[in-house]
Amino acid sequence: MSSGTQRIRVLIADDDETVRNLLEYHSQKRGFEPVLASCGEAFMEMVDDSYDVALLDLNMPPGSGFDCLKFLAAKWPDLPAVVLSSADEVQDAVTAMKAGAIDYLTKPFDLDEVFHVLRQAIELSRLRRENRELKESIGVSRPVNGLVGEGETTRELVARIAKISSIDSTVLLKGESGVGKGLIARTIHYASSRASGPFVTVSCPALPRELLESELFGHEKGAFTGAHQRRIGKIETAAGGTLFLDEIGDLPLDLQPKLLNVLQDREFQRVGGTQTIRTDIRVIAATNVDLEDQVKNREFREDLYYRLNVIPLEVPPLRHRIDDLKQLSAHFLGRVAKSRGLSKPIRLTDEALRVMQRYDWPGNIRQLENVLERASAFCDDQVIDLADLPGEVRDDGAATGDDGSEKLNLANIPLRDLERAALLQTLRAADGNKAEAARRLGVTEKSVYNKLKRFGMA
Repeated sequence: MSSGTQRIRVLIADDDETVRNLLEYHSQKRGFEPVLASCGEAFMEMVDDSYDVALLDLNMPPGSGFDCLKFLAAKWPDLPAVVLSSADEVQDAVTAMKAGAIDYLTKPFDLDEVFHVLRQAIELSRLRRENRELKESIGVSRPVNGLVGEGETTRELVARIAKISSIDSTVLLKGESGVGKGLIARTIHYASSRASGPFVTVSCPALPRELLESELFGHEKGAFTGAHQRRIGKIETAAGGTLFLDEIGDLPLDLQPKLLNVLQDREFQRVGGTQTIRTDIRVIAATNVDLEDQVKNREFREDLYYRLNVIPLEVPPLRHRIDDLKQLSAHFLGRVAKSRGLSKPIRLTDEALRVMQRYDWPGNIRQLENVLERASAFCDDQVIDLADLPGEVRDDGAATGDDGSEKLNLANIPLRDLERAALLQTLRAADGNKAEAARRLGVTEKSVYNKLKRFGMA
């Protein structure tokens, strides 16, 4: 397929010469490189891996669009195809999508929409290919990233994931930032009966409310200012697979009833649309905040919370998996060495490992990976010593006793560091319960959340 700097190659098959010429002319105007076929048989003779996308008329004997889709499925499964149909052939178009077409357009068509859909089909095909390659690279039984480790906590987590993967129910992953909730969601997907379907992620805090609604549900042309063509949302894209909603606690209140409808009835409408669309997806949501507290504060709908909390899974922080730290470190350092083409492994000295095992890791697995990559860039002879570790790890780890208690010398310690240490100790003593930690510290729960964000621990 062509690279990002080359024109997009599109193979257009239609038995109507006027339509072919029209599409050829406007393809070239929009940066595509069109190649034309006058029927299905010609299409099947011409197609190869040099094309980025195919545009097929359903009725073009000899060799229909359905014949072409079967041929692509057998010979060129990675080539995305969009079908053209008459307005009275919509049911045939739906059948074509079940046969492998990514999308369909009805005649007469809007030219802007045609090329938007073609570009969208290429992107969707790329995501599906990446999902498949990820599945093949990680497998189901091999340990990956945050699931590396043989400690009791990790073994229990892996056992629960295995059980959850076999059940096609909604899952709510709960845990601090950086613990690997996204990885666990992928692991559940690829160990489930939906593994051959897409895994689609939506980050709820990443987009403003207006864009998030369109991202989730899609929109029709003219639904709002700037909606120049129809857009397929992530819920439709995830059909047959898994929709992962990251940081679901940030979903705006006015969008929550629409998501509730998807979970209850497995149907929705695009923004600005009137057609009710059925969907077959599994939803996995993740949160680093206490949704029950948000329900109490009327920041999250209670009925949506119960629909999401069908199968809850607590993902433990790294400080509760500290017996896995040696294995995790070896795993990440091995990956760094491979990416840099090093002939021998990068390793930790015993002293560096001991200090790291005493540190609280507020940023969890994500922080550990970053610390190791940074330390390995400056170490000598591919050996990470105590001096190579960042100051916060080295100082906090060395200031912790063998029993896990803080040994703080209060002289000359910045107030920020004292406040952070007090917050960590209190949270540990409260088993991570933020409301209880707030009570013990004599502050509001909101203050605890604000401090966690300020210290990069939220």
